[in-house]
Amino acid sequence: MLKNIIFDFNGTLIDDSYLCFEIEHDIFKRLGTNINLTFDEYKDLFVHPVSDYYKRLGLENKNDIYHKINEKFFDEYEKRQKSEVHLFPGVIETLKTLKDKDYNLFILSATEINLLQKQLESLGILSYFDELIASNKKDAKGKDEYGKELAIRRNLNYDNALMIGDTLHDFDVSKVLGVNVLLYDQGHNSKKVLEETGAKVVSSYKEILNFILNFKN
Repeated sequence: MLKNIIFDFNGTLIDDSYLCFEIEHDIFKRLGTNINLTFDEYKDLFVHPVSDYYKRLGLENKNDIYHKINEKFFDEYEKRQKSEVHLFPGVIETLKTLKDKDYNLFILSATEINLLQKQLESLGILSYFDELIASNKKDAKGKDEYGKELAIRRNLNYDNALMIGDTLHDFDVSKVLGVNVLLYDQGHNSKKVLEETGAKVVSSYKEILNFILNFKN
């Protein structure tokens, strides 16, 4: 019986894909690259790890340019996210309904844990989650490894757990965890890209809630 819901954060609970695209576009311009993507192209090309995405764009990691881009990106993101990033429509209603029905709710994110907690507090949704699983900057573990630890600790499996995310990486992580997956096409990857996985793809939180409440393995 489905009782555990694992949410990705960026691009799944919060609508930040255009902000990320805009910040990145400005950084590429300041660095003098000839990369000039449209937002739709970004959503078709974006992958994890981000270094693979940069390679897709034809960027070579000369003079540690990947690190420089990431450093500039996160500095700018932290400055702008509080005023420019918002929850997707229907998130709070969905979380409230699921908690009222005694689902266990988790966040599995690559975001640094302290920043994640601050964002959730600011957005008013921290209290809905039973556990936050995120980066602590003290080890080299990825989202898949944090997720495996969660799955073992909480005995999550294909019969009782669902992961909701917006990228190909979330699909891959769900397979590592051995849980079901639902993909949301309003985030960092396009509907076309997500549908290539063969997983169920939805476009609204109304669809997400209906999928969960009517879930059948």
